Amino acid sequence: MTKPSPAAETAIADVSSKKGCCSKMKTCCQKATRAREIGLAGMTAMATFGPKRFRPYFQQILAVIAVVTATVEFFRKRKG
Repeated sequence: MTKPSPAAETAIADVSSKKGCCSKMKTCCQKATRAREIGLAGMTAMATFGPKRFRPYFQQILAVIAVVTATVEFFRKRKG
């Protein structure tokens, strides 16, 4: 007789351990999205109404974030 392979048991355990907070409850992902929106709103306000000395820096940061976001979305849509 042959012994059953222990690999099948470990594979089942690995699948159950991969679950993150987003698969159980989506509260952590919602909080991250909300924090991102608040951060972008604050940076937009600083780029518009902030001290003249720091406005260009906030504008450049927002431009970089916009380009990176657009690039990521472009490649995600192409991939799937």
